[in-house]
Amino acid sequence: MSAAGVWAGLANSAFLADVTDHDRDPVRITATVLGGVFLGLLAAVACWLAVLTPYTIFTGFGGDILMGLARTAHQFADPEAKGLGVTLLRLFESTVTDGAFPLVFVALAAILAGHPFHHYLTVAAKVRWRLLAMGIGLAALAMSPLVAMERLSASVAAPIPLLHVAADWPGKLAYGLSALLLIPAAAAEELMFRGWLLRQTAAFTRRPGVLLIFTALMFSAAHFDFTPDAFLTRALMGAGFAYMTLRLGGIEFSTGAHAANNILIVLLIEPLTLNPTADVTSLSTGALLEDVLLVAGYVAITEAVARVAVLRRLAGVRLEEIAPGPSAWPGSPRPKGPAGISESSAAKPA
Repeated sequence: MSAAGVWAGLANSAFLADVTDHDRDPVRITATVLGGVFLGLLAAVACWLAVLTPYTIFTGFGGDILMGLARTAHQFADPEAKGLGVTLLRLFESTVTDGAFPLVFVALAAILAGHPFHHYLTVAAKVRWRLLAMGIGLAALAMSPLVAMERLSASVAAPIPLLHVAADWPGKLAYGLSALLLIPAAAAEELMFRGWLLRQTAAFTRRPGVLLIFTALMFSAAHFDFTPDAFLTRALMGAGFAYMTLRLGGIEFSTGAHAANNILIVLLIEPLTLNPTADVTSLSTGALLEDVLLVAGYVAITEAVARVAVLRRLAGVRLEEIAPGPSAWPGSPRPKGPAGISESSAAKPA
């Protein structure tokens, strides 16, 4: 099947199989948005307090609870606050707090829509952790040349964060391991934008272009960084993540790719910081080229998993979980469908 066939096949993604006209109900959508935002914010505040309160007590400011929390919050929000300890705590607090909102929001959406919660994660019977791990590995491999280009094209050679954030090796190791927290952080964003928003949009249209573009723009806008380079980069990444989700039937692979992007940036390009990014008022040719190459890489690794039997088996992906399209590279034997007898290992539970 041609590339056009794959594109059209995204409309029939297994990830959207149980999305029907029932999901168009405006009352249910309104209740989901309003209730989800309210309960999500409550959950985020509760998690924020759960993280900051012990830290406030540990640092000796627990006697004056409100003022102590205010002082801790100011320290976490201060862009000039540096040091490995503050950086790691800031990352942990951000992961827990930001993760609570989409988790509660989508849980409410599932209840109101009458869908099982795991349908917002995957079409498989359980989360395909091997597919997530493969997303991290393949995306890191695909992004390595772009990371090298980023460092080589920089006007001033910035220090590699992994090697300079901490002075000793235990500190460097702690910083490196803390980057793993970016995996649940990426999963939270994927759950919100590819898990819920993509499915909700599909209730109104199955046109792949609309699904990818609309959810990509919303994903980018949600980061509140509207400088042209940053907005376009995130939008194109969001489109790539949506393609992965529709093609492979779940958010596992896109979560891995999303996490790999953030981990590589934090370890090799830019350390965790609250300092605002530079005010870029125009698109640069170099950045645009990198964005195009990044999305092309995302599509390539997605198609590799969808078409290469060995990768499918390693990732625990079954043929019926993949959006309609070629299941093998052109010129190679085409495996039989889900009811066939070929690729018996691919029919095993994920």
